[in-house]
Amino acid sequence: MREKELFFKLLLVSVMLLMTVTGRAQSHGNRLSLGFGALYESGLDATLAVEHETKSHNAWEYFANGYVKWTKDKKAGHVTKDSFWNNYRTWGLGIAYKPCVARSRNKYGSLRLGASAGSDTHEFVGWAHVGYEHNYVLRHGWHLYWQVKTDVCINGQDLFRTGLVLGIKLPTGAR
Repeated sequence: MREKELFFKLLLVSVMLLMTVTGRAQSHGNRLSLGFGALYESGLDATLAVEHETKSHNAWEYFANGYVKWTKDKKAGHVTKDSFWNNYRTWGLGIAYKPCVARSRNKYGSLRLGASAGSDTHEFVGWAHVGYEHNYVLRHGWHLYWQVKTDVCINGQDLFRTGLVLGIKLPTGAR
């Protein structure tokens, strides 16, 4: 129960931080992003990241990621709170390089290539990340994005995780 409370407290602090950040549209800027997604098979993903844009919308991303995989409770025959939160969980810290591959007015797309390391609460787990991210630029430097991602897991329960993430990016004002 304490883990769920901690998760929601961190989520609340992240959302409050995102709401207080102000900025302006700029190139070569930093952005704070928060994304949530659904991954095959039976997984939810949350990522909090700092993105540093370089030339031509290329970027480096430094991120923290959490993942929950649920299953049916064998006694109840459906997903319960315990079978959702206590089945399999991972967390990780990582870095990704995002070269821009598509650009047009107020939107651009990037490959996302990276690696991360963390734990499944019992032992070390590592990941290699490959995907595509598409960004829509809004007023005041805000971005909405969707991301198709595939993670190759090293020493984890899942060998591959793939799915869709939706998120928001806010400028931090720092260069």
